Amino acid sequence: MSALNVCFSSLSTIKSVSYSQYTEKRTAWETFRTVELYNSNISTQRGAGNKSLIYYQFLSSESQTYYRKGSLLFFSELGYDTIVEKN
Repeated sequence: MSALNVCFSSLSTIKSVSYSQYTEKRTAWETFRTVELYNSNISTQRGAGNKSLIYYQFLSSESQTYYRKGSLLFFSELGYDTIVEKN
């Protein structure tokens, strides 16, 4: 089972959060997953020679925030307690 699937399956077991918190975490996770899968696909195609493709570009600061929150969920599932972002 991939790390992406592990995080999503464990997200469904959260019991100590409200429905709105769960929905926010799920949206963050789905945003992170969508961006990572898209970028992985683009990376593969660029490696095969199609350099005209571009990586995911956020349409809003809200979606970028959800991506960051989703990445924190992902890395916390892998056992990383502290994430240091580069500016």
